[in-house]
Amino acid sequence: MKLPKELGSLNDLKRREAKAFETTMYWHSLLEDVYEYFLPNRNLFDNNRQGQNKMEKIFDSTALEAIQQGASKLQENIAPIWTRWVTFAPSNQVLQLLNSPEVNVSEEQLRASLEEQAVIVFDYINRSNFATQFFELALELLVGTGTLRVDEEDDDNMPLVFNAIPQKGLAYEEGPFGSIETHWRRFKLKARNLERHWVGFKPSQKCAELIKNSPNDDVEVAEGVVYMPETKTYYGCVWLKDEDHISWTQDYGTSSPWVTGRYSKVSGEIRGRGPALQALPDVRSLNKAKEFVLQKAAIDLAGMYTATDDGVTNPYNIEISAGIVIPVGSNNTNNPSIQRLDTGTNLSLAQFEINELQTSIKKTLFNDLRDPTGPVRSATEVALESRELAKRIGSAFGRLQTEVLIPIIKRCVFILSRRGLIRPLQLDGRDVELKFLSPLAKAQDGEDLLSVQQAVAFVLQTAGPDQAMMAFKTEDFGTWAAQKTGMPAELVRGPAEKAAVIQAGAEATQAGTESAQQPMQMQ
Repeated sequence: MKLPKELGSLNDLKRREAKAFETTMYWHSLLEDVYEYFLPNRNLFDNNRQGQNKMEKIFDSTALEAIQQGASKLQENIAPIWTRWVTFAPSNQVLQLLNSPEVNVSEEQLRASLEEQAVIVFDYINRSNFATQFFELALELLVGTGTLRVDEEDDDNMPLVFNAIPQKGLAYEEGPFGSIETHWRRFKLKARNLERHWVGFKPSQKCAELIKNSPNDDVEVAEGVVYMPETKTYYGCVWLKDEDHISWTQDYGTSSPWVTGRYSKVSGEIRGRGPALQALPDVRSLNKAKEFVLQKAAIDLAGMYTATDDGVTNPYNIEISAGIVIPVGSNNTNNPSIQRLDTGTNLSLAQFEINELQTSIKKTLFNDLRDPTGPVRSATEVALESRELAKRIGSAFGRLQTEVLIPIIKRCVFILSRRGLIRPLQLDGRDVELKFLSPLAKAQDGEDLLSVQQAVAFVLQTAGPDQAMMAFKTEDFGTWAAQKTGMPAELVRGPAEKAAVIQAGAEATQAGTESAQQPMQMQ
């Protein structure tokens, strides 16, 4: 298969891919460590075989439970399941065009139409496996970097499919402004599944013989989705390791199937760093402290004993463990043949330190906030909790919006509009803007509402209502507040409707005045 000239040759792609994975190798030791404590069953960096027990080194489950609760909290506040967390709104540029006589569409009609399209998009998202896969993505984001694959299914009822891809086997290339543009992936696949995984797969002669003769053999595959800045498009390609043959290509147009986000990012690094990395020293200390406490508890329960021995005791051959019998020359003056050894350790201080470490880990992963799986909460409780979370992850939320939420919506809109399931939309800010409705976004908007409320209250108290009317566009307060809180467009009056209400009010007032004046004139 022929590659676009912008990509160069297959050898050029192989060099880029090898360089990307060379950078990734620097992270393997750290990622293996953090996954061992937080997500041991998802740890693919240890190269263990399937079905192997990965919990042998875990003595305290606080980190395992904390990251699960943290992922639930993150999902609940930025992309809650079965809830529309984004809507579409016309840009200011489009709103200005509505005032021209050539346009026959009102603002309220346009807003209602865009909101209808948003409802359709989320209907398809909720039909898919988005909820489960986003939770898996949230787990990875709390470590630092999470990657989601958004693909298209040949089914108009369920055209969207999501897959959270483990970090093992992924490598990235950044653009000039720090955004991830190109994705590389290495993984193994059964030979018989190659042609099923990529429709139109063209194997080499060697690969075709392998598919025919050894279909159950594992084949190492390299896949890349490369950004081409000249055309601002993405191009996918697949080749087998140790082969100089492109087996599959795909022009993705302006929409990449890969979505990768970083919780936070250090300048000069391509991968992200999340709360789990921040809590890793406490988790290590907690795990070791819990191990010592369990050992001490076992010794206290089973005991250690000394037994008289005619020979000389070798301290280098003594193993300290529960139930052990240590040979000694003598057991004090009475010299019993066997005697329990007093270990003399107080566990209260150790337990205090364990509690402190557990509390610190839970707080770092937002477990000090209310459990999302707990009892039903009031709207006030949810709002207060989201406001507290917004203060703690405000900067990370901005990055997650840019790198995760917006690309997911754009990818879904691209797939649905290309299949004719929704009208084409330009989600670029020039035509259509994205308005986030998640609890965390509303909490941030709540700060804006509070600031406006305080400003208006101050002017009213110090200068009076007349000055407030002079200073603020009070007639627009309601519309602005409705947009901030995500109120449905069909419940908000547009400019034409507001003008009609004002006119009707004025006419009613005038009619009332005239009615009151008639008796006076007769007198």
